[in-house]
Amino acid sequence: MGALDRILDVLPPPYTVEPGSVLHQMLDALALELDAYAEDLYRMQRTHWFDLAYRVSDLDRLAALVGARRLPWETLALFHDRVAALVAARLRGSVGPAAIRELVFTLVSRIEEDLGAVLVPGLPRVDENGAGEEGAVDRAYADDPGRPHWVPLRLVENPSRRVRSRALEERGGAVPYLFRWTDSNAGLDPAPVTVTVVGRSGGSTAIPLIANLTTGHAVGYAGVLPVGARLTIGPASGDGSGDASGNGGEGDGDQEGGEDARAARAVLDTGSGVHDVTDRVFSLSGFRLGVPFHLDGEGPGGPDRPGPLLPLQNRGANEWTYASGAVYGTPGLDATYLQMADETLREAVLDETAFDHALFPGGPRATVSLTWTEHEPAAFTVVVPHGIVALPVSLRASEDEVVAALASDVSELRAAGVRSRLELRPFIERQPQRSRVRLPWIRPPRQRASAGTRDELSTGARFGESAFGRSRLE
Repeated sequence: MGALDRILDVLPPPYTVEPGSVLHQMLDALALELDAYAEDLYRMQRTHWFDLAYRVSDLDRLAALVGARRLPWETLALFHDRVAALVAARLRGSVGPAAIRELVFTLVSRIEEDLGAVLVPGLPRVDENGAGEEGAVDRAYADDPGRPHWVPLRLVENPSRRVRSRALEERGGAVPYLFRWTDSNAGLDPAPVTVTVVGRSGGSTAIPLIANLTTGHAVGYAGVLPVGARLTIGPASGDGSGDASGNGGEGDGDQEGGEDARAARAVLDTGSGVHDVTDRVFSLSGFRLGVPFHLDGEGPGGPDRPGPLLPLQNRGANEWTYASGAVYGTPGLDATYLQMADETLREAVLDETAFDHALFPGGPRATVSLTWTEHEPAAFTVVVPHGIVALPVSLRASEDEVVAALASDVSELRAAGVRSRLELRPFIERQPQRSRVRLPWIRPPRQRASAGTRDELSTGARFGESAFGRSRLE
């Protein structure tokens, strides 16, 4: 219905019956102008209203107002849906978990629908009218007991990261007696530390003791590590065996630092097998240099009970040291020290250490590595399963380009100072293995013998020749 028909409908019939009347012709001329104006208005709406734009160039200009850029391979529908999802998330604040979860689900589902692709197998669907969208978002991030093989989307706040001691890595882990270094914990909470010690030649790695001087926590091994043997003191909740690099497994327990999270388990890999040696590992609380400790009872200076505990890495800087204290009943000749060194004792370094407070350098005594898990502050990670990806042949984009576009959109939804990251988790089947080296020579145990007895030469008795008491009758 044109403008003329709408005007004639509201006028009395006597004025509108005759088409040749002056009034009818005047209204016809006016209606023509109104129709032309309506057409111009409609065209303006189609070029300036986001939901009505039908040309890619017009949509590009509108999206540029919110900082969005169309990728070369994106279709008009996909670009429209992607920008609409970004704008909707920003209007809701775009920094809360709900807005981020909904945006990721919307982006992934719209990419699959508009391109006819499969990015996340089994992702819940939303119908054309948007019905069930809220429930679909919840299902997309939840485990489903009825679908045992379904891998949902994840939003991980304060994601964990595995950290190794950089100070030890810079020197290859080789530490001499009384070596000190500083590590920093940039996480939210104190973190239990997994300790790995590898024995060096000559039996020099005897009763190794690693102590955090900042927290007063120390852990040691009452024994001698053969050359190449790897001792891993890790969380009791994990396997404790560690990986080939001495990471000690992935589970470090709760980051709150309770005794349950710090419960330790120790394994010794000698190359010919892996043995549980937790009963030979001890831990100390309130450890201080220059103060002796004992392992034969309770009380001050005694080991933690009922079992060994992992040392804690406090937030911020932590000072560590390597020592080797003598333990009764454990062989450590020329490799241990009967007196616990004080704060001032160091290995001698020209123009650095003090006279009478330094030891002659004895070389590396062990190879040590420390690892712990930090919960990164002001950060979140979106985890998208990436086991099966199916893209249409007609699509000009590669899988990496589609993923890069998704990661770019996720990175924009964060508050100032917050780090966001997209993690693609492919299907992985792990077959753990360990490389072992067997030495080609045999090292016999240390020889032990009695101190001997005092024997004197005795002869047969002969009258007038042999001495009384030093001869025997024959």
